Order: sequence, then structure tokens, then C-alpha cells
Amino acid sequence: AVLATLVLLSYNKILQTIITVFSSTELHYTNNSKLVWLYDGNITFLEGEHIPLFVTSLLVLLVLILPYTLLLLFGQCLQANSNLFIFSWVNRPAFKYFLDNYHAP
Repeated sequence: AVLATLVLLSYNKILQTIITVFSSTELHYTNNSKLVWLYDGNITFLEGEHIPLFVTSLLVLLVLILPYTLLLLFGQCLQANSNLFIFSWVNRPAFKYFLDNYHAP
């Protein structure tokens, strides 16, 4: 239960960091405009040193944040339909313990 609480508390900070990496703004000059990273206007958005940061954030979002969010939202539905073959992985003891930390009374 302690690990589940720590993951849930750090989830917010990780999501804030990812949103910061994905944020941009457009600077308008007299002749042209330039898309820059909102956090640091000296860095052009999706160019140079911003690309590795953006790709890493995108991977964390797709591999960790999105599945975790879906499990939090649909964990009870998965447990209710765990008798179906496609959701049989929910009955594994380690995973059931993980879901019970969030959805058990």
C-alpha cells in the first residue's frame, strides 16, 4: 500500500513535467515567427537539444503514464470482467494485489 501511495503522489509531478516539455509558444518578429519551448525561450521547439527531451517524455507518457491512468480509471471494470479470457491476466496475484491497493474498500 505504501508503494501505491508513492506512485500516486509522484504521478502528478511526472505528468506536470511532461506537460512542461510538450508546451511551446510562438514568438512573432517583424518579418517571421519562431516556435520555442515555453520553459526556455532560447531553445527552439523540437530542434536540437529539445528533441531527446521530447522523445524521452513521449516514451514515458506512452509506456508508464497512459497505462497507469487507464488502470486507475478502468481497474474495477477489469476486475469485474476478469473471467473473460482476454482479461485473465488481471487474476495474477501480483497484479491483483496492485489493483486492490487502489480499488479495494
